[in-house]
Amino acid sequence: MNGDIIVPITFIASIFGIIYLYLKSRHRERTTMIEKGVSADSLYSKSKTIAATLKIGMLSVGIATGILIGHYINHVFNIQDGSVFYFVFIFLFGGLALILNYKIEKNRTDEH
Repeated sequence: MNGDIIVPITFIASIFGIIYLYLKSRHRERTTMIEKGVSADSLYSKSKTIAATLKIGMLSVGIATGILIGHYINHVFNIQDGSVFYFVFIFLFGGLALILNYKIEKNRTDEH
């Protein structure tokens, strides 16, 4: 019974701890930049936002493709424990999407 409540509490506390550390380090970085007189324009780059949304979008498409193909393979071959196909294809196509995203970003930075 105690294990049932400890795990979710630990998980939630971990998430909040990670968010807190991220925000605290970002605040320190920004205050250091302000103290050194660095322009704040470097913090708000539009290309970073486009790159992040492209990466998230491509990863989502890769994961969805992996789920779709895993389901198709499981359905066609009628395997009893076909859940392994889902994980294999999710990681395969998710990884391929991230590699493709890297290539696209590298080409974009080489052009500029």
